[in-house]
Amino acid sequence: MASSNGWRKVRGRWTRSLGMRGLRVRLFENRNGMFYRDVWVPGQGYDRKCLGTTNRTEAERIGRELLAGIRDGTAKPVAQPTGITLGDLWRRYRSSCAAFLDNVGTTRRDAESRAKVLLAFFGDRCDVTTLTADDQAAYATARRAGGIRSNNQKPTRPVRVRSAEADLVLLHQMLRWATTARIDGKPLLASHPLAGVRRAREQNPKRPIATWERFSATRAKLQGLAGDSETDAERVRWVKIELALVLAEATGRRLGSIRQLHWEDIDFSKGTIRWRAEADKKRRESVVPIPARLLDELRAFRRLLAAVAGPVFAAEKDPTKAMDRHLFDHWLAYAERKAELPKLAGGLWHPYRRKWATERKHLSITDVAAAGGWRDTATLLTCYTQPDNETLLAVMSEERKVREISVS
Repeated sequence: MASSNGWRKVRGRWTRSLGMRGLRVRLFENRNGMFYRDVWVPGQGYDRKCLGTTNRTEAERIGRELLAGIRDGTAKPVAQPTGITLGDLWRRYRSSCAAFLDNVGTTRRDAESRAKVLLAFFGDRCDVTTLTADDQAAYATARRAGGIRSNNQKPTRPVRVRSAEADLVLLHQMLRWATTARIDGKPLLASHPLAGVRRAREQNPKRPIATWERFSATRAKLQGLAGDSETDAERVRWVKIELALVLAEATGRRLGSIRQLHWEDIDFSKGTIRWRAEADKKRRESVVPIPARLLDELRAFRRLLAAVAGPVFAAEKDPTKAMDRHLFDHWLAYAERKAELPKLAGGLWHPYRRKWATERKHLSITDVAAAGGWRDTATLLTCYTQPDNETLLAVMSEERKVREISVS
């Protein structure tokens, strides 16, 4: 235990009390380095709140202002907990929210990892009804800086704004759900405490887009690697990665859907491809027509792989299962390096999804969304379709003029 100007260090974290018995404000440092304050409300319990700072001097200033306000009656803390705790909210949400349960396993696991960080910062017993814009801003700052610890795990690493925003999106989803979920006829939350509070957004998000030249160079290298293979297993590996790349470029689908395709999902007589609900991010099945040239390519790949039925991308050790997702990433990245292509910052397979969407932005957005597997067109427009020089030039070259008769 160490002390400094009234502060004490307990288990490596600073703490101190202001005031006297019966009227006291306790300041303490949480695992994430952020300072909190506790005020005892007689007959009710502790009122706890994040001070939004990692600076001891600033924390003490806020604490003394609160103490002075309580003394003269201008500040009145509300005891905690008065509503549902964050820990209880998360446990109910992950076990009862239909929208959450409808997600694929990878999406649910991603949410679980984000919830751990939220709980590490705010605490399992944080009363969500007391959350404010300052609390949200404090979390975003701490998350970006890194150092948040969860149950003796390694501290989080510094992240970009996008990661912090994704955590807060989950928090807002839980809070919004709690206003509609009912227990004994009553909602878990009477109102959304962070409704209307804007989340910090990344000003220049990394959304790389692949090009036809990149696709062609990578495909040529994959064919070269297959041709140079010393074993049949090695040849099949490169053929499968080439097939996955062809499907990504031609269909715009997520890798998660592509890698779980079965040959039975491709109807060569009708010219359609079925995207399975269990492999879709939003658990939706769809049957989409595909052009004849893609059908011809798929027939050729089927002959190369000597396949009849079962998973298109069968695992080497267990052909009844699909290849591990990380193998797709590893071997595509390897082929790109061998092709001496610059690495796209922030993407590997997904840039082909953006390429596909951008190439079709002149078509009906409803049909593009349905064919590419987007549930809503807003995401398609915001995150996938990109400006390109050809379209920009067409916009700038428009010769139509607004005349008086047009605006009367």
